[in-house]
Amino acid sequence: MKNKITNDSEIKKSDKLFGYDDFFIKFEKLYLSQRLPKVILLSGDKGIGKATFSFHFINYILSKNSRITYDKEKYSININNDIYKKIILNLEQNFNFLKCEKPNSVSIDDIRQLKTKLSKTPLSNLPRFTIIDDIELINLNCANALLKLIEEPTSYDYFFLINNKRNKLIETLISRSLEFKIFFTSEQKNYILDQLKTHFAIENNFTHNYIQYTSPGNLIKFDPIINELKITSMNEFQEISAELLKLFNKTKKNIYISLLLFLIDIKFSELSKKNKNSIHIADIKNKINSLLIRYDTLSLNNVNVSNQFKKYLNYVR
Repeated sequence: MKNKITNDSEIKKSDKLFGYDDFFIKFEKLYLSQRLPKVILLSGDKGIGKATFSFHFINYILSKNSRITYDKEKYSININNDIYKKIILNLEQNFNFLKCEKPNSVSIDDIRQLKTKLSKTPLSNLPRFTIIDDIELINLNCANALLKLIEEPTSYDYFFLINNKRNKLIETLISRSLEFKIFFTSEQKNYILDQLKTHFAIENNFTHNYIQYTSPGNLIKFDPIINELKITSMNEFQEISAELLKLFNKTKKNIYISLLLFLIDIKFSELSKKNKNSIHIADIKNKINSLLIRYDTLSLNNVNVSNQFKKYLNYVR
């Protein structure tokens, strides 16, 4: 099966883990006592590091006997770690990764290919791990096919299902897994963001002021765009919105829609504090969000949709 980590930059950016010390220790104890659940469901807001945590824990387990092991003191992956390099090159037999990204982006064929790969016994005595990110976006047919894999896993197979709570997760997947709900307070998010900003040498403070509206991981992804567009305040919201839509239409990269949704949350929160008619403000926000999600999931790009968006934006002058 072609591993769906098609861009190794995501993994390369995940060489450091912040804020998951307690979870790491808990999972380590479960594994060492042979009580680690075969199917783990990690649920929480998108961008808080659930997949990164999974990747770090898996690297820790798989590299135990390697020349360069996982640095558990610093929760850090050495880029010269053999397991890390094999995963980057898509050569590690004991690691699989699927990312749903959008509804229907994972197909039945993908699940069948995963099944074929998992039907082969690993050459090593190490456990085998499969991460499925954005599991909430998987369609019913794929979910049913996946159930057949996770209902009776082999003694060496473990599944990490990452639930970002953007859609309602299919109940049968929940019932076949052990769920760990992950939540960070604003104070914890700020700590993680501070660590990430230091690690990635980020100097922009705009995102830090609005950490309550999103996650540290998303803010790190937004930062290059915020710097490029020179966003320092919400004073030019309409101009910023138009530019982000233009960039999305040109590149089809969902990050521009995600950033715009983040900015809309900030803008409408500010409007609600100033406007007595909060119900009307909330209604406009919901309509704009719905329109943007249609842009995101259906890749709509036509004059009618653009004009409708501009019409809604006129309400927030």
